[in-house]
Amino acid sequence: MQEKYQRELLQSQLEIQNQTLQQIAEELHDHIGQLLTVAAMRLNQLEDDSIDAAVQQSVRQTRDVVSTIITDVRALAKTLDQNTVQRFGLLPSLSLELDRIQRTGRIQTRFIESGEVYPLGQQVDIVLLRMSQELLNNVLKHARARTVTVSVDYQPDRLTLTVADDGQGFSQDDVAARPINESGSGMSNLHRRAELLGGTLSVQSRLGAGTTVTVLLPRNYTR
Repeated sequence: MQEKYQRELLQSQLEIQNQTLQQIAEELHDHIGQLLTVAAMRLNQLEDDSIDAAVQQSVRQTRDVVSTIITDVRALAKTLDQNTVQRFGLLPSLSLELDRIQRTGRIQTRFIESGEVYPLGQQVDIVLLRMSQELLNNVLKHARARTVTVSVDYQPDRLTLTVADDGQGFSQDDVAARPINESGSGMSNLHRRAELLGGTLSVQSRLGAGTTVTVLLPRNYTR
């Protein structure tokens, strides 16, 4: 009974998260994206109207920055929109997310897929994408890494999703010993999501040797 309650609670949390991210994606696409497009159009007009070469160059540079922001906002909206993964599947959605991160210039990304791809179901794809996004965000915030690699390996009886970075790593003993007021809930939530799918999540890390997070998911699991 307790396990069923925990699963239902986690499922509700995931649904709320997806609804929130969907709303953010729509706001980025429909409102912020349109405002940026209008700004780019006005900059084009300003460049055409100006006769000062220095002003034209400054406007042109600003317009290029705005154009880059428009591209990044559209990419972010797509990766937050669950319709993207529902339409195109897990692998293209992961590739899109890594391309978006690569364009920021903060870190190099690699994507490796292996095995014969088979369908997992839309809900599983969405959960795995959200887990990957959270892990990638952790890398950007904490790892001080130069490269992050996402691997998806389809085996006949299981799927393995791995997010590995070459960053500073951490002592798992130190993390386990943190008091409750210094302990985050992010990894615990990721563990529970893996369990919701009938799988497991493991973390390997050492100071100075990077971090690898592995999600193992049985193929034939049905909730």
